[in-house]
Amino acid sequence: MTGDRMHVVWLCGPSGVGKSSVGWEMFGQLSRSGVTTGFLDLDQIGLLRDGSTHRVRARNLAAVWPNFRAAGARCLVLAGYVDTVDEVREYTDRLPDAALTLCRLRVGSTELRERFVARGWRPDLVDDAVAEAEALEHTDHAHMCVDTDGLVTSEVARLVREQVGAWLCAAPMATPSGSLPVPQATPVSVSAPAAVLWFSGATAVGKSTVGYEVFSQAFRAGVSAAYVDLKQIDALRPAADDPEGHRLAAQNLAALWTGYCEAGARYLIVSGDADRDHTVRGQAELLLGTTLTVCRLHAGPATLSERVAQRGRGEGPTIPGDEIKGLAPEALQCVVERAVREAESLERTGAGELRVDTDGRSVQEVAEQVRALIGRWSDLSSAPPVP
Repeated sequence: MTGDRMHVVWLCGPSGVGKSSVGWEMFGQLSRSGVTTGFLDLDQIGLLRDGSTHRVRARNLAAVWPNFRAAGARCLVLAGYVDTVDEVREYTDRLPDAALTLCRLRVGSTELRERFVARGWRPDLVDDAVAEAEALEHTDHAHMCVDTDGLVTSEVARLVREQVGAWLCAAPMATPSGSLPVPQATPVSVSAPAAVLWFSGATAVGKSTVGYEVFSQAFRAGVSAAYVDLKQIDALRPAADDPEGHRLAAQNLAALWTGYCEAGARYLIVSGDADRDHTVRGQAELLLGTTLTVCRLHAGPATLSERVAQRGRGEGPTIPGDEIKGLAPEALQCVVERAVREAESLERTGAGELRVDTDGRSVQEVAEQVRALIGRWSDLSSAPPVP
């Protein structure tokens, strides 16, 4: 920190270089050392059908910023692409009390191709990622660059921390070329959402996957909807007075909705644990000014076991901070047993306004049934699914 400014370490670089993984590792290292630290993947606060990507993300970052500060954060680690000084300015214009250090991660084209393909997401875009990396070599918007070839995530995080520390000692308030201004941010006031659909259910049932698929179908059909994964907006450690991040999650959800509303969103899709956590749901309803429609996803023991095993192997979407990825077989079995107990408990209580069985069904099929059940959401339910 410099004076009363909160320090921001922003990791940028080409797609596939490891921004989110390194950012989460840095978050863990800093918080374990006793520094109250937050983490945000900028991709997760810009999931909206309409609007300029950087404009929406910058507005939403400014909206959640006071919540992290009020919760005691001394440092915020960001992960997200940015390519020019003008794009950086979109964010710094709205954060007058941030001391920014922008770190670009770089990697050779051969290893970048390997990392990109290993993610299992859109391998057809690997050539674009390599071209992006080559173009970034001719930019000067970052304060520093860290080479990541041949290094594991923990090693890269350590190098970034060392270089960030050296940078702060040498030039704590320096800015990238272009002399970025930092005028006062303007508060935003918008109306309540038209509707909020909240996906809930047992561990590994597929809340985030299905929620994002419903959002994706709406996106492709031109519906003005936004998406938020609660687990991606409440990362702050250590936090003695809010250890589970319940209050921060609810506050940040309301703050993000403010930004999405201003950008034209009419629907909000959320993945979280509303049925098991009435605190978050109650706070969210109060802050959003509307009643949530909870869709509980259900799966039997065999399906839950299979999905836990898949996440343990690192299959499926890469999610920063996935607590299941890489666990030993014994630990995975404990997760399965917990998930089964959760599903049985939710069945007994009949939690949620809607219930959708996911056994033996694809994500697309589940998403289409959800849309068929939410008739009052006319845009979402009538928009045709797009493969």
